[in-house]
Amino acid sequence: MDEFFRKDALDYTRFLMGKTYCFRLNEDPRRIVCCFTLSNDSIRIYDLPSARRQAMWKITNREKMLSRFPGVLIGRLAVAEDFGGKGIGSDTLTFVKEWFTEKGNKTACRFSIVDAKNEPEVLHFYEKNGFKTLFPNEIDEDLYTKPSKDEQERDERLKHPRKLRTRLMFRDLLNE
Repeated sequence: MDEFFRKDALDYTRFLMGKTYCFRLNEDPRRIVCCFTLSNDSIRIYDLPSARRQAMWKITNREKMLSRFPGVLIGRLAVAEDFGGKGIGSDTLTFVKEWFTEKGNKTACRFSIVDAKNEPEVLHFYEKNGFKTLFPNEIDEDLYTKPSKDEQERDERLKHPRKLRTRLMFRDLLNE
């Protein structure tokens, strides 16, 4: 994460791929407590398998039968080592939720979205903060994110599933 925030964050901003924010100590503004990068994203509803599509429409109470539901992607989130384990990551997720649901916000989004590292402690962190995996298992997510070219390839991937590096997770900003 340090490398991203040192080297890539400014390019992400310059090329309008994401915007990075930092929280700093009031008494020492040179000390960064937490950084996070946000960008626009969406959940493609019509691309989901039928059961998952129905579940997503149920979450949104079928208010609008959109093909995509807008979201804010939390592309990177890092808490400085000195401040780890103090709830700052959770507070940052709450801040993002409140920021994107306040009346003065300039854009609408229904979901917070994250590609969480597929590690138990990371997934648990997001789950305890109200995020759910978009897919109940890695095989379905793998086929969604990288569709098979043909049935034979799909069958092979089903026989020999691979461990995903990240899991697509979301949190409904309206119905928490």
